[in-house]
Amino acid sequence: MVYIEIKTINGKKYKYLRRAVRTEGKIKKISLKCLGPVNPIYRVMNKRKTNASIFVRSITKEEKEKLSLALYSTNAFVRDRAKIILFSTGKISAVAIALKINCEARKVRKAIRIFNKTGLKILQRNKARGAKLKFSKEDRMAILLHFSRSPRDFKIPISYWTLPRLKKHLIEYKLVESISIETLRQILLRAGAKLTKSKRWQYSPDKNFLKKRKL
Repeated sequence: MVYIEIKTINGKKYKYLRRAVRTEGKIKKISLKCLGPVNPIYRVMNKRKTNASIFVRSITKEEKEKLSLALYSTNAFVRDRAKIILFSTGKISAVAIALKINCEARKVRKAIRIFNKTGLKILQRNKARGAKLKFSKEDRMAILLHFSRSPRDFKIPISYWTLPRLKKHLIEYKLVESISIETLRQILLRAGAKLTKSKRWQYSPDKNFLKKRKL
């Protein structure tokens, strides 16, 4: 026989589906499934905010004239921005505008927000930020200082620096955590430093080398 039993756990009531089984003259109760709380609490989720209905603010006559002129600009960036704002004044959704000018709806919403905040400055493209230098001026000066000294000053048995050996030295000296060969090359080139190529002798420059070799 299958039935529902209510149990109280930590002050809360839960429903369990149970079955009674007769075994050797005795009735044994088996829990089949927990059916959940007797009085469940349903959470009302907050409505998700959407950007689909974002529009530009009311524009002035002067702004409209300048935006209309911007439609004939030779700069594609300026033309697209002007189209977005003028389309939005007609209460056209961001998605529909994106389809008209062949771009992402995210770009349209961003342009509308910028216009609502800064006005006609939207037609000006901001300068791209340059890449942040990984090594500070002090770091580069320290690298050049080590390069200006002989490897033998650091107990390295070579006469001239090579890029791989200088890189290894800087890391071992804990002057930098890591540095690429190309970055190291650029630091040296910008400072006007040059690597000296070591000469490879087929014979010793010693005048008596041949005599000594015969011995």
